[in-house]
Amino acid sequence: MIERSDLLAFHFYKKEKFTGSYCGMRYLIEKTTEGEAELFAVYTWPQPYNFEATLQEDKCRKTFPFTAESLEEITDYLNRIYENGYHKKQPNAEKGTRTLTP
Repeated sequence: MIERSDLLAFHFYKKEKFTGSYCGMRYLIEKTTEGEAELFAVYTWPQPYNFEATLQEDKCRKTFPFTAESLEEITDYLNRIYENGYHKKQPNAEKGTRTLTP
């Protein structure tokens, strides 16, 4: 299970994005803006590829307000995604060849 402490401190996200994985599920959390709103963008996708090498259709995106309190909601969201079996879905291999970069 992903714990709130696994996602680092709120101030980290003001300048950096964070990537992690849990039992076959990968995720990325970053600060973004839509219009004038500051948000967390949370992406999840199944292994084995990194974010850049994963096809867009294999990723899920959800946004949350950019607040310290949202990190608890993000923790719950990631655990729900895992519990619902998202990590067991295989990447969409038929849609093309992935190019892996070092």
